[in-house]
Amino acid sequence: MDSSKARAVAPAGEQPRVPTGRSDETRSAVEALQGGSHAAVLILGDHGVGKSTLMEAVADGLGGQITPVRLHGSPALRHVPYGVLAPFIVDLPVEEATSQLAVLRVFWSYLEGERRTTGKPLLLIVDDAHDLDDATAGVLVELAAAGWAKLLVGAAARPGLPEPLLQLWFEGVAERHDLRPLTRDQTAELLADRLGPQVLPNVAEVLWEASAGNPLLLSCLVDDATSDGTLLQCNGVWLLARALNSHGERLTDVVRRQLLRRSAEERTALNLVALAEPVSRSLIEAVVDEATVAGLIDQELLRVGDGPRAELRLWHTVYGDTLRNLISPARSLQLRQSLLRLMDREPVTAEGLLRQVSWSLECGVDVEDRQLLRAAVLASRLFEDDLARRAASHVKDPELQLTARSVIARTHYNTANHEAARDILEADFAKGQTVAGVLAGSLLWAAVLSALGHSPAEIIQRAEALLRAGERLAAQHPEDAEGILAAVRDRVQTIGSMVLALAGEDDGDGTGDGDPDDGAHPGGAPAGNHLEKAFRLALHAERLLIRGLPDSASSAAAAALAAAGADHDELYFLNDFLAVRAMTAAIHGGDWETAERLMGGFVAAYGPSLISFGGGVHAATGIILLYQGRSAEAKRTLRAALESLRVADPQQLFSVTAAMAFAAAADIGARDKAAGLLADYQSARPAVSRYLRTLSEMAVVYGKARLDGPGAAAEELDRLGQPDGGPRTAGLQFDALAFRLALGDLTAASRLRELKPDLQGRRAAAVCGYADALGSGDPGGLLDAAKACEAAGLWGFAAQAYGSAAAAYQAAGDTLRERMAASQRQRCRDRADSQDGAEADDEDSGLGLLTRRERDIVALAVRGLSDRQIAAELQVSVRTVEGHLYRSYAKLNIKGRDQLRHMASD
Repeated sequence: MDSSKARAVAPAGEQPRVPTGRSDETRSAVEALQGGSHAAVLILGDHGVGKSTLMEAVADGLGGQITPVRLHGSPALRHVPYGVLAPFIVDLPVEEATSQLAVLRVFWSYLEGERRTTGKPLLLIVDDAHDLDDATAGVLVELAAAGWAKLLVGAAARPGLPEPLLQLWFEGVAERHDLRPLTRDQTAELLADRLGPQVLPNVAEVLWEASAGNPLLLSCLVDDATSDGTLLQCNGVWLLARALNSHGERLTDVVRRQLLRRSAEERTALNLVALAEPVSRSLIEAVVDEATVAGLIDQELLRVGDGPRAELRLWHTVYGDTLRNLISPARSLQLRQSLLRLMDREPVTAEGLLRQVSWSLECGVDVEDRQLLRAAVLASRLFEDDLARRAASHVKDPELQLTARSVIARTHYNTANHEAARDILEADFAKGQTVAGVLAGSLLWAAVLSALGHSPAEIIQRAEALLRAGERLAAQHPEDAEGILAAVRDRVQTIGSMVLALAGEDDGDGTGDGDPDDGAHPGGAPAGNHLEKAFRLALHAERLLIRGLPDSASSAAAAALAAAGADHDELYFLNDFLAVRAMTAAIHGGDWETAERLMGGFVAAYGPSLISFGGGVHAATGIILLYQGRSAEAKRTLRAALESLRVADPQQLFSVTAAMAFAAAADIGARDKAAGLLADYQSARPAVSRYLRTLSEMAVVYGKARLDGPGAAAEELDRLGQPDGGPRTAGLQFDALAFRLALGDLTAASRLRELKPDLQGRRAAAVCGYADALGSGDPGGLLDAAKACEAAGLWGFAAQAYGSAAAAYQAAGDTLRERMAASQRQRCRDRADSQDGAEADDEDSGLGLLTRRERDIVALAVRGLSDRQIAAELQVSVRTVEGHLYRSYAKLNIKGRDQLRHMASD
């Protein structure tokens, strides 16, 4: 059999519409059944992947050309010969019920009656063919082989087709389609088809991961999430308000029906794995038997992990919560006891610990305090907030309760409920009777106060309560006094570095001199620990950004990420904070590739936290689009990000996102939308970071100038670029001047030329290159600057530069080149306005810039010189002139000199 006979198709959901690719594959199956070379089409895939939907699409595609007869396999009849055919062979004498020939004759008689009624060929549509008995499959194959009917067959990939049907494919008379799970992009497209275009990317990401690309599970999750308010629409944008509920009514019904098909031993095995996963395969086999477990693995209901211990998990993770919800507490306790008798050690993985603790709490079994606390910390880091709160609330030891309550505060921080987190943390601050108790939650306390707008100086002053608590403990334990005081001083120093880094402010003279690779403050002592070093480097990155050195800032942020490491339980969000700093530097510098790589890594590494932190990823994408001049798309993206940030904003990015969204709306003249976005900005708490706070104010000034005219925008932007006349703010000045230039204020060019030697980054180089060209007024230089802006992805500035070049050519009386520059300006505008930033598909997009030599030759041709005269003028051969003119005609989409003169006269 040629391997080309087996075709993989884009899968289709059993409820939702089919994603991209289905129409082609449906057409392929229809053509196979219409042609003479195939007797059957076989469709295989996992349960819920869309076999039935694709089969119905094929049947619909055949329309009125066939006589459809539907059969459906049944687990109950799998071992009953001809059981599925019983309704069609009721007239068969009992003594002939086991004769294939007799069954075939009676069944064919029925089919022939159906065919005569319609006068059209027969198509047997067989669903769940994996549940057919071999005898029935043999009859179907005989019908197909004789040419009496064609088959359209769907079956689960495991256990697969009965041998007789599979033989059709081996013999080359059947076309086979193996359905695969949905890709991430197909999931996003399917959600857009069902819900509308405004679906946050993190919604598709979370649902794709939860459903494992299975369309039926995806449909169940969407139905349940919309029913319980987890998936909701705010201002036209679909977003997730909290973690998915995996035991909703629709999903529970699907799982329950799956369980009803299983034997008692299989149900026991599935329930045990759901309650204890990941769990050793040998343990489950000891409770049930090896054959049962092997069968469930073969049917892809269980899977074996890659580790050395052969641990079992459910094939679809979303089944776990649903199964656990279906098990009564008494049965759960019984299963737990049967498994614990065989276990010889505690779980060694974080996931195993969480399941065991959760299972124990569900059964009402006591769990040791330290295990509860460890589970609570792990759960909060994985954003399993309900489990974290349950585990923490069961801790009984008064000293450990301080840490447990800080974990509960952390779950509030996850959802940006900073007030609730503050109330818990302040009540316990510096109250412990041990060093661990005194320091419990203190870093999170400082982060929460920063988020609530308290200044670094105030937080540092209030943190001195820790020093007094340390002195109290040292007096109570003189033998450990030195260690106690050192630990407390180290924590207070770390808090100081952290709040300064969060705010992007210095505690010294603010000059930001030096290069503290060792994590020390310029002129100060080295950092006391890796966290403090990371914060100092983050602060240094922000200072470099303000100074206009985004490349150096990116390096400092990368060093901060490296210094932070991975072991910082209390500041579980540290890497997120540092990643935002790194993305900010990349975006400021116009390094879109690095910014997108950081965002991609963030999404891949922090999948479980996308509901809390996903809004920041979308905000970064929107700001990139705005800087690139793609304002319409930026507005859509930033508005969607705002809705996500209303739900959770742990990095305090709502303010800057609202400001940028306002600027984007103003850019495209959307006054009503802009007014609402400005109100959002004005009602929001200002951004914590000094740089982002200033950038937000600039974006608002820019937006107002776009809507109402320049007014005093230049003066306001200049003031923001040099706050309080502070030195070393070239980065802020560049942002201010770039906004001015985007407003059409060409007087900003002179100051940009002065700043150019002090600036880093592709974005600054391109914008300052445009400012240089404006200073010279040379149209060729303006064209080169426009090309540089294009290369940097700055379509707005590229369009401006081409417009300036067109004006310069007009002043010089060069109409042809003016037209070409104007065409390029329009092309950049079209590209900026296109949704994906691709070249606009219109007739002007073929007008490319001519080379300098081509422009010279075309200009002489327009003046009426012959090819030979042009060659003499430029001291080149006639053949060279002819070649350049031929290529110029092609670029300008014209046929000859007459059209060239017509263009120049327009």
